Amino acid sequence: MRNPWDTTRETGGSSSGSGALVATGEVGLALGGDQGGSVRIPAALCGIVGLKPTYGLVPYTGAFPIERTIDHLGPMTRTVADAAVLLTVLAGPDGHDPASPRR
Repeated sequence: MRNPWDTTRETGGSSSGSGALVATGEVGLALGGDQGGSVRIPAALCGIVGLKPTYGLVPYTGAFPIERTIDHLGPMTRTVADAAVLLTVLAGPDGHDPASPRR
C-alpha cells in the first residue's frame, strides 16, 4: 500500500489500507487490529489518529485472533474527537470476550 501523501513511501502495518482510506477521506473511520503497531504506525505515517486501547477494553469478539494476549482492536480516524467517540462506542463488555472487563 502506497502512502496517499507521498507515493514513494509506504503506509506501514497490517492496517495500512485502512489508514490510507481514512487519510484520503474515502471512509470516515476504520477499525484496525494492533499487535505491534499495526494501527499506530499507519496512523502516524498517514497523518491520522490511531489508538491501541488497553488490553480487554474493546472486545475482540468477531475478529480473527493472532495472539489473544497481545491482540487489540482500535479506532483509526481523522481527529482525536472522532477517535474518542468511536472508542466510547466500541469499549465495554460484550459477554463473549473473556478478556473484557465485567462491568
